[in-house]
Amino acid sequence: MNGAVPLARPDKTSAVPSLGASADAPAETSGSLLGYVLLFVPFGLAVALTPLPLVSYLVAWAGSLWILWLTIGGHVKPLPGEASAFDQVMRPIVLTQVLFASYNFISSVFYVADLHGFYYLSRVSLAPVVPGAMEAAALAQRYYVLAHAAIATGILVAMSYRRSGEWAVRPLENPARAALWLSVVGLAVGLVLDEQNQFGIRIEKIGLVASVLALALAIPTRRLGTLTLASALYVVNMGSAFLSGWKEEVLVMVLLLAVFVYPYAKRAVLIGAPVAMIFLLAILPTYANIFRSLNWEGSAGQEEAAAVAVAEIQSGQSDIAANNWSFLTGRISEIGLFVRYIASFEDVDQGSDFYGTQIIKQSVTSLIPRAFWSKKPITESLVMRRVYDAGIVSEDSDVSAKPQYVVDGYLSGGALGVLLSGLVLGVLASLASRASERWFGGYFWGSGLIYTAMFSVFWNGSTFEFFFNSVFYSFVLLIPLFWIGRWTGILVHRDEMGELEAETAEEPAAPSRGLWPAYG
Repeated sequence: MNGAVPLARPDKTSAVPSLGASADAPAETSGSLLGYVLLFVPFGLAVALTPLPLVSYLVAWAGSLWILWLTIGGHVKPLPGEASAFDQVMRPIVLTQVLFASYNFISSVFYVADLHGFYYLSRVSLAPVVPGAMEAAALAQRYYVLAHAAIATGILVAMSYRRSGEWAVRPLENPARAALWLSVVGLAVGLVLDEQNQFGIRIEKIGLVASVLALALAIPTRRLGTLTLASALYVVNMGSAFLSGWKEEVLVMVLLLAVFVYPYAKRAVLIGAPVAMIFLLAILPTYANIFRSLNWEGSAGQEEAAAVAVAEIQSGQSDIAANNWSFLTGRISEIGLFVRYIASFEDVDQGSDFYGTQIIKQSVTSLIPRAFWSKKPITESLVMRRVYDAGIVSEDSDVSAKPQYVVDGYLSGGALGVLLSGLVLGVLASLASRASERWFGGYFWGSGLIYTAMFSVFWNGSTFEFFFNSVFYSFVLLIPLFWIGRWTGILVHRDEMGELEAETAEEPAAPSRGLWPAYG
């Protein structure tokens, strides 16, 4: 007995997820030209309806739902291996696209509802919309649906997983324990390295995602020791997320656990996950406001600030409903800022020109390590220059208001800039997922762990300088991680797996209620 278990086989009963592409997977297609054209129909229709601002907005907004249906449903290009959307939810075409679209495009509905005097589902103000406000929102939403169509096109054009699992993870006796150890190592390395270190941040994220994966993998095995340790680590990481003051970190921990656990407890996840997300979305805006005012801007420590925030929420002294509405209309949705950026360039009297290639050049500059260029400009200052030039905030303000990815596309070249930047984002997302799957064990470990941990910037985007910096160094880090995997023997070529299967063919498989299937 050498401690190994059989390699996962592409069936529904294997104790370990399938680690490579299926040899008999259907050939992938490039998709139909008509399908790609249909992605851009909402943009064209919304443009045609420009004289009717509210209708134009609604068409553009619903266009994002149309694009999600077309792409995730496989109507433009069949999903790899003809698998269901859930069976490859961690790939860019599903989770990345859904999160990016929800945050950047779909959430704008709250902003527009607020423009029309709504407070949640009740209209509390009958005053007419401020002149020009609806026209500006409709214009911004048209750019949004153009960006969404471009992103979806980029993802689909580059979506090919023929080489998924070319390098596979060797047989694991206890995948949950392996993920647990990986989490501990990743978090430890991230702690040792400088928190501003490009690689340390990404390795720490691998450890964080691995901790969630370890808990999900431990549930069906029912191994009490591993389950207890994985649960404890998850609780610690969740506590750290609350103490960070960032709402996104808490929500991501819950979202990932729901996605990873779904195959084993579908009913519990379908009921529990929405309840948990609604509860968190209800309290997090108020919690974050209080925590940040005490910890980020004051002298209170993290634990003290968190305790005060929780106590104030429990006391009912804070107007949670008002805080949440302010969050929905002004924070979760970026359209309010986008409208202001557009206004700074749409005024013909100013004769303003777009930035052209300037932001791209600054993005390239940001890739150069400061160790090689001591006089390298501070990236934050370069980005904030655009904020000040647009008149979003004054230079003596401590508010950031940095432009997001689609806004930077617009600032670089209007509609053409939005189109090209969207295509680039979509292509890069697919290439990142493909590289992760090819080098790190196929869908389960590749997209599920490596892509999710290292390329989360695709989920919501960022200003060009930070976005491309994050993507570039994540690709760079894949290389040493791959060679470490080869050197330690964790990663083996697909051609070597037959011998390992033969060596472990008589080992019993651990109990399972079905882990993720994987498709090539």
